[in-house]
Amino acid sequence: MFQSLLICSICAVGIDSTVQFTDNEWAILRSLSPAKLIQDTTNAFEQNEDAATIGQAIFFDQRFSSNQEVSCATCHKPELYFTDGEQTATGTGQTTRNSPTVLNAAHQRWFFWDGRTDTLWGQPIQTMEHPEEMNIPREKIADIIADDNNLGPLWVKTFGEMSECDIDTISANVAKSLAAYITKLDATSAPFDAFIAGNTKAISDSAKRGLKYFITDGGCLRCHFGPMFSDGAFHSVGIGPLNGGPLWDSGRAGAIDQLKTSQFTANSEHSDDKGNARAILSKHIAKKREDWGAFRTPSLRNVAKTAPYMHAGQIATLEEVLKHYSTLENFLSADHHRETILEPLNLTDQQTIDLIAFLESLTSPLPDETLLKAPE
Repeated sequence: MFQSLLICSICAVGIDSTVQFTDNEWAILRSLSPAKLIQDTTNAFEQNEDAATIGQAIFFDQRFSSNQEVSCATCHKPELYFTDGEQTATGTGQTTRNSPTVLNAAHQRWFFWDGRTDTLWGQPIQTMEHPEEMNIPREKIADIIADDNNLGPLWVKTFGEMSECDIDTISANVAKSLAAYITKLDATSAPFDAFIAGNTKAISDSAKRGLKYFITDGGCLRCHFGPMFSDGAFHSVGIGPLNGGPLWDSGRAGAIDQLKTSQFTANSEHSDDKGNARAILSKHIAKKREDWGAFRTPSLRNVAKTAPYMHAGQIATLEEVLKHYSTLENFLSADHHRETILEPLNLTDQQTIDLIAFLESLTSPLPDETLLKAPE
C-alpha cells in the first residue's frame, strides 16, 4: 500500500494542480473556519484565571492518584498533542478505551467516547475516581489541595474556605478548575484556516484536492462538519474490538443511563445554569437501538498528530483509516444494523494521498508553552 502511494505521489507531478471551488463550495468552506468557542454557562469559573491555574497544577500532579505515579498528563501528554500514543489508556490499571486529545475539548457537546457526561467539568471527577484511571477518592483530592502551600491559599482566594463547603461542592469546583485549564488548550489555527482566510498558498495543491473531495464526492461532511469537523453525534462505523471477536462495548447505549444519574451534569445542583439548552436536551434524551456500540464522532482537527484511531485505538494510521472507509471490508455490527450513511468510497491511491494531505493541513501549533507544563 505504502509503495503504491509513493509511486502515485511521484506521478502526481503531472496532475493539473489548479483546484477551483465553486461559490457554493466556498460557502461550505467558510462554515468550517474559524472555530469560535461558545461559553459554557454551566461553569461560572470557565474564564477564571485562578481557577485555571489550580486546574493546570492538578493536571500535571501525580499526587492526585492512588499510587502517586499517574496524572492527567500521563494519558494526555502535551508533546503528543495531549494524547498518549497508546491503543488504550493505562492509569493505575488498564482501561479498554483510547485516550482522546483534550485539545479543543471545550468545543465538544458530549464527553468521553460514549458521551456519558454533557459538560467538560462533568468529566474530571469520574476519571479521578475511576479504579483503572487515577483511583483517588474526592476526600483525598481535597486534602491534597488544602495542605499544599500554593494550592491551598489560591483555592481560598478563588472558592472560599473548604471547611464551609461539602465535599461534593469541593469536587465540582475541582472539576470546574480543570475545565477552566482545558478550555485554554486551543489548537484551531491551522494552515487550513489560513487558506480559508485568503492565503491560497497556505496548503498544498494535494491538500486542496483532498479538501474538494472531502466536501463533495467523499460525503465526509455527513459526519465531519462545522469548525470542529464533527457532528458531535454517535455512530457505529464497523470497527471490531481490539483483540477480535464480536462487539462487546455498548458505547452510547450504556452511557445514556449513566448520563441521567451522573452527579455533575448541566442540570445538576452544581451547575451554574441549570436551565440552559444543554441541560434540557440531556434531560429528555432517549436511548435508541442504534446506540449500541456507537461512539462519538471525533474532531478531525490535529488528527494527523493523534494516532492511533478509533475508540480502542484499533487503527494505527490515517492510511488504514481511509482504507477502512474505502472498502468497508470486515464491517462488524451487533445485529446486522449498519450506518445507512456509510458506503464504500472506493478511493484511488491519489485520492488517499490527497485526503491525508488535507487532514494534515488541519494540524495547528500547540498552545503557548506555559500551558504545556505545571504552572510555576
